Amino acid sequence: MFGLFDLDPDGIAIMSTYKYGSFRLAHEYVASQDTHTLNLPELRWLGVQSHQIHRSPATRSDTDNGTIADAQGLIKLTTRDRRKARQMLEWNLCAEHGPEPAWRHELQKMLMLNIKAEMQIIDEFPGGLPAWLSFELGASQGPGFDAERRVSPLSVAGSDDELLL
Repeated sequence: MFGLFDLDPDGIAIMSTYKYGSFRLAHEYVASQDTHTLNLPELRWLGVQSHQIHRSPATRSDTDNGTIADAQGLIKLTTRDRRKARQMLEWNLCAEHGPEPAWRHELQKMLMLNIKAEMQIIDEFPGGLPAWLSFELGASQGPGFDAERRVSPLSVAGSDDELLL
């Protein structure tokens, strides 16, 4: 199972709830011993992640000083975002040697760059969401995936008609 989440502290917190269950319900006795918890332990983070932002046309420099172009979906962190990200770095899940080092890395990068990204940034890629999903899902499939059907969002010429999901 894959999850599409914004690259911000709230997106990572929501992903945490889906993958590990609700923190609040973990402290309450809400089910019998024979009932499974509500979580998806095999959930994989499909995006948006920082390595995808730097490839986005939205982050291309539009001036000589290298500032990030105004784009739908790329936003500065708020004070609340920064506070939440710092708190999340103290969670066991995001601890230095915790089970989710990628989450920790993304939170640290957000804080250093002072940016977050919403799913709308994917629309900045040629071909938009369909091309991006085709590329990212193909990359996650590994060597057995039919590479001829995989479409890079960086090289899509324009038409969504050629894309397979």
